[in-house]
This record gives sequence, C-alpha cells and structure tokens, in this order.
Amino acid sequence: MTRTFLVFTLFMSIFAHANTEDSSNAEQLVTGKNEAICKSTFGQEMISQQMTFSNQANAQDVRRIAERKIAAARKTFADTGSYCDAAQVLMNFEPKSLSGQNGDAQFKEQ
Repeated sequence: MTRTFLVFTLFMSIFAHANTEDSSNAEQLVTGKNEAICKSTFGQEMISQQMTFSNQANAQDVRRIAERKIAAARKTFADTGSYCDAAQVLMNFEPKSLSGQNGDAQFKEQ
C-alpha cells in the first residue's frame, strides 16, 4: 500500500510540475500587453469603425466620431508601435469636438 502511494505521489508531482510550466504559457497569452491578441482586437475594431464611418445611413456625428477614433488610433500606433495601445484608444477614445478639421471627410446633408 505504501509503495502504491509513493508511486502515485511521484506521478502526481510530475504532472503538477508539467502543469505549472504550462500555466506560465497560459498566463502569457492573457496578459494585457500581448501584441498578438491586441493585433486581432485592433483589426476587428478598426473594421467595425471603418464600417460605421462608411455607412451613409449613419448620422453625421456617429460617422465623425468613428473618423476621430480611427485617426486617434492610427496616431497612437504611429507613436508607440503597440497594437495594445492603439486598440485601447480605438475602443475608448472620446473626441473633444466634432467640428470640422483639416482632412475630415465632407458629409452631404441628407
């Protein structure tokens, strides 16, 4: 009985050690600054904002906010080179003003 317990304990310690090594990789995948995950998030959110901006059925202010978010995210990525930072800006940016700026799209009154 003691022998069986020792063998069982040995196997469990091996599996526990292997599991500990795997968990560090799992934790690495869910960190807030993981660029691969952020790149995917950024791409999906950028497409969503581009669709919002391009949809002429949306109100002008909705389209303008999307335009500002896109511009802010592009600037952040150019400054930092981080998809995580750019995705954060793209999802959370609130423009201070919706008045026209140089380079803005000109929307037709409907």
